[in-house]
Amino acid sequence: MDAQKKKIFGNTLYTIGGALVLNGVLQLFVYPKLNARLGAEALGTMIYMMGLINILGPSVGQALNNSRLVVRRTHEVTNGDYDVTLLFFTAVGLAVIAVLARTSLPDAGTVFIMALTGLLTVFRFYGDVEYRMSLNYRRYFIYYSAAGTGYLIGYLIFLLTGNWYFIFLVGEALALAYLSLKGTVFKDFFRTGPGFKIVEVKGLTLVLSYLITNTTFNIDRLVLKNMIGGTAVTEYYVASLIGKTLVLLVAPVNTIIISYLTKEKKALGKSRFLKFSGAGLLVAAAFFGVCEAATPVFIRLFYTDLAEATAPYITVINLTQILSVLSAYLFILVLTFTEARWQLILQCAHLVLLALLVFTMTGSGGLMGFSCAVLIANTFRIAAVLVLGLLKAGRTKEVVCK
Repeated sequence: MDAQKKKIFGNTLYTIGGALVLNGVLQLFVYPKLNARLGAEALGTMIYMMGLINILGPSVGQALNNSRLVVRRTHEVTNGDYDVTLLFFTAVGLAVIAVLARTSLPDAGTVFIMALTGLLTVFRFYGDVEYRMSLNYRRYFIYYSAAGTGYLIGYLIFLLTGNWYFIFLVGEALALAYLSLKGTVFKDFFRTGPGFKIVEVKGLTLVLSYLITNTTFNIDRLVLKNMIGGTAVTEYYVASLIGKTLVLLVAPVNTIIISYLTKEKKALGKSRFLKFSGAGLLVAAAFFGVCEAATPVFIRLFYTDLAEATAPYITVINLTQILSVLSAYLFILVLTFTEARWQLILQCAHLVLLALLVFTMTGSGGLMGFSCAVLIANTFRIAAVLVLGLLKAGRTKEVVCK
């Protein structure tokens, strides 16, 4: 193995390791403990609330993160161009969350903690661009390990105060504290440059695209909470945990892919797109097998009281999550050689189809109807992004971009 391949392999391990630490703390410790203490209904409400933040965080933070990686190929930009844009989009997003969550927030103090948690989550999602630009994935691992450690400290505060918001507030704050000591992306925060307008326009397009993606990814929390109740949210969440964890593990791998593809400035032609897509299909099939074997065992170990209730939904939900993994991966590939507007168009079409199916099938079929609706919509999404990729890659020559 040559030096370049060793470096890529090592960076991949660091990114997956960071995701494992972060999500291992949440899925193997924090959420099971909260389920035991709060019960399925209350946990469902908590998952709903964090779902709103988990829509905002990556939709703004990760979108501008990826935008900076792509825009740096063609434009000179400053930290302030992105930091100010980040702050503006976050403020708008938090205002929307406040409206959606108003009936679930008991008092003004909780509203403030929730808003601060949302703000820090957005900045944490954006902040790892520090390590993606420099390809320093060892510090990327430390960054996410700091967040995981913060969640554990926050859980101790929860035991003392009874307020679960502190779990997430402390986790996000500790990661950003590490970044403030070791990073530079938030220096000269308000100093914008000539590229500010370009950042705003391109950033807005990606934010809208990611907003749709993350809304669909968290639609179970939004729809089930309002159409069935908090217990249904918890049951679907628990049954989908292994699959969703794989989505989160693949996300760091996607960061490796786009980091290297944008840094080398090599166009992704049709043959390379087919190779990457074929590899993705094989990995997705393997992941589905893992999910089918691991999910029932995981639920019996960590959510014993929900094992019987979730059993009928496991296969449908696992397949849904794996298709979500695959589509996220394919979208990252397509992002490197198409205009962002095409992704936005596909995302909008997927959301419209998903909404129609979900509201129709959930009303008549309950939790199983909802699960089948999401599966059908995700199948159409995979087909659409493959067609787009083949059409656009077929027009792209595999040469180094000028």
